[in-house]
Amino acid sequence: MAQVVGKYAAQKLLGSQFKQYADKKVERGDDPYFALIPDPKRLGKTKKVKKQIPAYIPDHDALILASAKKSAYRLDMCLFNLFGIRFGWEAVIGIIPFAGDAVGVAMALLVMQKCASIEGGLPSSVRTWMLINILIDFAVGLVPFIGDLADAAFKCNTKNVALLEKHLDQKYRPGASGARREDERVPGVDREQRRKNRQSGIFVADDPPPATVFEEFSDDEMPGRRQETGRTRR
Repeated sequence: MAQVVGKYAAQKLLGSQFKQYADKKVERGDDPYFALIPDPKRLGKTKKVKKQIPAYIPDHDALILASAKKSAYRLDMCLFNLFGIRFGWEAVIGIIPFAGDAVGVAMALLVMQKCASIEGGLPSSVRTWMLINILIDFAVGLVPFIGDLADAAFKCNTKNVALLEKHLDQKYRPGASGARREDERVPGVDREQRRKNRQSGIFVADDPPPATVFEEFSDDEMPGRRQETGRTRR
C-alpha cells in the first residue's frame, strides 16, 4: 500500500493531473506522473500506477514539487507521440525559428525558478546542472527540424524536476541518504537489466525513483487501466 500523502494541496493538484492524463502510455522512466510495475495478478505482465509524493516531503516542498511536475509534463510530454518521441508545448513552440527557442528557454527558467523556491533553496551544484540542461536544450533546438526532434527527446524540464526529486529525497528521506541509484546493485536483481527497465518506465514496486511512492488506480478511476507491455523484462 502506498504511503499516505499528507499534503492536501499537492495531492489535489496531482489528482487532477492523474485524471487528465490517465490515458497516456508510460514509455520513459522519467515520466513525472506514471510508472509500470509487475502485476501480481497476471504473471509476466505490468500495470500502470501513479507516482505520488511521499509523506516525508514537507507540505511546502511537496506543493512545489507537484507544481513543477505539472509544468514539466505540459512542456515536455502532454501532447502527442511522433517517431517514438513524446511532445509537449515547449517542443511545438520551438518550431518557430529562434523566437520559439527563446520562449522555450524562458519557460524552462520559470520551471527552474519554481524548483528553487523550496525551503532553503537549491544547492549551487543542482542549480548548475539545471542551467546546463537548459543550455543544452536551447543549443540543440537551434538546428532546424532535427534540432526540434532532439529538443523534444532531451526534455530539459523533466530532467530538472528529476534533479529536484533527488535533492528532496536526499534532504528529507528518513534513515537514508537517498533512494537507490539507477545503477546500484540490488540483491537478486541484474543491475544492467534493472537500469534498462527503469529507463523504459518499468519499476519494482518497492524500488521507486527518488521522492516517489507508487499508488494504484482505484477501479473507478481509470477503467481498463492496465497498460499492456508484453512480459515483464528480467
